[in-house]
Amino acid sequence: MNCNLCNFRCGVDRNLKTGSCGIDNKIYIAHYGLHTGEEPFLTGQKGSGTIFFAGCTLQCRYCQNWQINRWNIRKGTSGVETVSVKRLVDIFRELESMGAANINLVSPAPYAHHLREAISKAKDSGFNLPFVYNTHGYDSIDTIDFLKGLIDIYLPDLKYGDDETGKKFSGAPSMYTHGKDVIRAMYNQTGLMQFNERGEAVKGIAIRHLVIPGHLDSSMQVLDFLETVDRRNYISLMSQFHPCEGNYDHDYPELNRTLLHEEYERIVDYAHTLGFKNLLLQELESHKNYLPDFNNSSVFND
Repeated sequence: MNCNLCNFRCGVDRNLKTGSCGIDNKIYIAHYGLHTGEEPFLTGQKGSGTIFFAGCTLQCRYCQNWQINRWNIRKGTSGVETVSVKRLVDIFRELESMGAANINLVSPAPYAHHLREAISKAKDSGFNLPFVYNTHGYDSIDTIDFLKGLIDIYLPDLKYGDDETGKKFSGAPSMYTHGKDVIRAMYNQTGLMQFNERGEAVKGIAIRHLVIPGHLDSSMQVLDFLETVDRRNYISLMSQFHPCEGNYDHDYPELNRTLLHEEYERIVDYAHTLGFKNLLLQELESHKNYLPDFNNSSVFND
């Protein structure tokens, strides 16, 4: 296996050593359960069946999931569950029995080859909940291609509107340039969001963008691009930026505050000006509710 699952495309055999993500060829889960704090069309009546995979290919300086996304195998496996593909399929079914509206795969990029096998097995056995690919958007195009027909809903981030900011805050070269290609590939696979009779998403794409304090031009450039894809796409404009105590960054003081009301309103107004039809907005105080704590059994204050 020469791993090129993300756009770092390090090409290593993860059976023998770790990739740039710091993860070998096993499956590591940090938490799973029902999550009622996702977008309304994902939560359904009881919640989204969310699986948080341990580790991440990015190292975002403001990551709100830093407790698990900064994990790599050099830190040991305490606090994470090492699972087989069979066990992963069993977790899908466990979440289904809990009333999950879908199976929501968070930070899936390092595990995409295992997910392909697990989702195929589940669907072949009659499992019919939608699968949500909840990603930072730095997946390789090859990964998106080989997931075709297996992923029902894509939920990518488009974090920045220029490559320089992506390199500075996430350590990822060409993040904006590549992210645009990823979103077009996802949109071409699934099209606009479709819903069942209960208003729950069953197929399509929704794009997330977290507005970063002091970087409004970047947000506007993100919206400029998304407008060229399809104004009818669901765009989740998030205001929940929060400097995490354990992830405090002294190198970038602009990241050490929450978003101002006038900053968020400016981006919302700009999105309306561009003519987006389906905007999902947050209250400015949302960072108090949506900040996870993976050291707490409930994780979210949903």
